[in-house]
Amino acid sequence: MIPYDEPIYGFFGEQVSTRGYIDLHTVFREGTQTKTIPIRFLIVDAPTSYNILLGRPSLNTLGAVVSTPHLAMKFPAPSGDILTIHCDQRLARECYMASLRPQLPIQQTNHIERPPDSCIALSGEDLDPRIGHDVRLEPVEDTTPLQLPNGHSINLDTGLNSDERATITPILINNTDLFAWSATDLPGVDPQVASHKLSIYKEARYISQKKHKLGEEHRQAAKVETDKLLSAGFIEETQYTTWLSNVVLVKKANDKWRMCVDYTNLNKACPRDACPLPNIDRLVEGAVGNKVLSFLDAYSGCNQIPMATTDMHKTAFITDDANYFYRVMPFGLKNARATYQRLMDKSSAM
Repeated sequence: MIPYDEPIYGFFGEQVSTRGYIDLHTVFREGTQTKTIPIRFLIVDAPTSYNILLGRPSLNTLGAVVSTPHLAMKFPAPSGDILTIHCDQRLARECYMASLRPQLPIQQTNHIERPPDSCIALSGEDLDPRIGHDVRLEPVEDTTPLQLPNGHSINLDTGLNSDERATITPILINNTDLFAWSATDLPGVDPQVASHKLSIYKEARYISQKKHKLGEEHRQAAKVETDKLLSAGFIEETQYTTWLSNVVLVKKANDKWRMCVDYTNLNKACPRDACPLPNIDRLVEGAVGNKVLSFLDAYSGCNQIPMATTDMHKTAFITDDANYFYRVMPFGLKNARATYQRLMDKSSAM
């Protein structure tokens, strides 16, 4: 880092002192194609929700065209192809919510500190369902199907040796009834064990979003997903709504659609539940000495937690056919992760 004492100025003329600058060759990547440009980064102590902000000189050098509605950036590669970098929607939302929180005054120090955990604005390798990247790890080896007594089959890794296969196979066969093969197989969590409460600010006003027009493909996808939720008992039709949100359709890696709900207004009206997350170092230390680690996928984990009866109707969303509300905790609510973590903590303590 090269010392640099020229300040920079914000929108309202506020002065921020710089710590220095560093010249880095920065790589922008999509898939296997890359483009590298030199960028001079000014280093400041600022309580922002981003690690890096790219200025106009960098974007001009890159030849980038940014589209905020699509959360994407296009630029030409040395090969002549047009590359696209997509933003991670979840991180973008977290950064936006973080920017709304009151910030502490900037304190100048004489030593370099590691910046706090924050969000990356754009990344070529961020997983985005709109571009077909799966959020789960793909198996690195071939698998073979194992037929179960109920007619279903699961895949076993061909890398298992004969002893491991002989140990795992009877366990899977004898516990077939513990697997959920569809959403209707989910027993759900007893409300006395866990339920999700919104705790909306008393001074908050109801917000009913205007219905967004969906294209024919999106409309059909929303109907299919809504029918699945109805058959599973996750949602119920409602009338005379107070809070009302639109649905958003995003493409998954398998070319199917995921239906999300835009709970932006509802989330703003709720305080943050600062549930402590598990210490990663302690989790790693707890795995030491074990020969086998089991990673279980909690199928529709959030949807197994019921909504509090008093808050169900506040989760209402609008489709072309009708308005519905969630009887179970939907994805996208501000404190859903905190509720889920408490359930996991309670389950591990039982």
